[in-house]
Amino acid sequence: MKKIILALVIFVIVFVGFNGFHHKHKKKVIVSKDILVQRDVRYTNLAQVPQTFDIYRSKKSHSKSPTLIFIHGGSWRYGSKALNKRWKTIFNEIVKDGYTAISIDYTLYSKENYSYNFPVRDVKTAIDFIYKNSTELGVDRNQIGLAGASAGGHLALLTGLQPDIQNKINYIVAWYPISDLTTMNQSPSSRSSEIVEKYMNSTVDLMTDEYNRMSPVQYVEKTKVPIFIVHGTGDKLVPFSQSESFAKKNPKMVTLIALKNGNHGFTNLSIQKSTNDTINYLKARLKK
Repeated sequence: MKKIILALVIFVIVFVGFNGFHHKHKKKVIVSKDILVQRDVRYTNLAQVPQTFDIYRSKKSHSKSPTLIFIHGGSWRYGSKALNKRWKTIFNEIVKDGYTAISIDYTLYSKENYSYNFPVRDVKTAIDFIYKNSTELGVDRNQIGLAGASAGGHLALLTGLQPDIQNKINYIVAWYPISDLTTMNQSPSSRSSEIVEKYMNSTVDLMTDEYNRMSPVQYVEKTKVPIFIVHGTGDKLVPFSQSESFAKKNPKMVTLIALKNGNHGFTNLSIQKSTNDTINYLKARLKK
């Protein structure tokens, strides 16, 4: 009996040791010519469905580096922390210049046991985790930026504009973001309202207050951090007018770059044309 109890105690110690310090696990590190990639660093606690992020670092990076946290798009329903070609281009450029870049996963839409609050919760948890474990992760906690594209841009803006997160980040970058859920039903594409209604699990008429609460445009006037938005004027899924209205709410803090005729995802533009402004902005941040 004593042997059984002893075995159970050892098992518990080992299990807790491995799970309580999940972010210290040795992860697969992929080495390219200039960049180290550490995959699947877990940032959620044990009570939640595990969520992870990938870290991109330069081989020459210092112990503490300026850091960009990226949130992928996909209608809050699809996608992953795996980078598309455009954001891979951005990551490669800024990491070579001294950034640590982090791409996070978050809870995606599902038909059961889902709330539109889950992705926001996850993004906040990721930021808090990275901020708290900055030394171990090689992050300069005084130089953290938040970025996202499409639905990820919505999450970057909505999360980054909350007071408790504003104190932990220095700027926000958003590509063709959904900034006002209440007007997405005015988009020329019927898919726009369908995507939002699925995410919110209701229509704007039935949940006007919640649609407003989940719209970044409601918070931009009080932002303490600068916001950099890149949006195509030919975007039919998330109209360019969304970013125009958002920027007009606080022109001193919001910079809007209009890419002429750019569609949603910038798939009709060259990678370099759709990334240059963002790369230049992020490199300029290193000098501040």
